[in-house]
Amino acid sequence: MWQYNNIKFMYANPVAGVFGQEHTIPKLITYVKSKYALMEVIREYSQESLVLGPYTEIDQRTVKHDKPIKV
Repeated sequence: MWQYNNIKFMYANPVAGVFGQEHTIPKLITYVKSKYALMEVIREYSQESLVLGPYTEIDQRTVKHDKPIKV
């Protein structure tokens, strides 16, 4: 499993006025070390939030994080 810390990204949808708004997630864990797996976990995390729910769109080009740690 891989732990990603200090994940920063920007919302890409104009719904609820969050277009271009930056969001930070302190820690996420994935089974596979890949950009696709990280994006899936970020989408799941964002969809569970109260901000946008299932209408979340994330600009993949803006995703930045610290070096992943194997746990």
